[in-house]
Amino acid sequence: MSSNLEQTEQRIKKVIADTLKVDESLVTKESTIADLGGDSLAALRILSALEQEFDISLSDEDARKIDSVPIAVEVIQSILVTQK
Repeated sequence: MSSNLEQTEQRIKKVIADTLKVDESLVTKESTIADLGGDSLAALRILSALEQEFDISLSDEDARKIDSVPIAVEVIQSILVTQK
């Protein structure tokens, strides 16, 4: 994984952990928002926090895809690449 992807992943993990008020070590590639105790309202808060963290706007389609760290990394990296 490139350092850019690693940085994106770390930032996403921190946003999820901070939003759900869980230890960042619990946020793994395998865990979903639901696994970490998040519900649909928490998911919306996470999406909003991700938009702020990365200064992006998630489409409804992209927002519906994001339920885990790897998918969030994929979606956000895709948006960041197209913004350049």
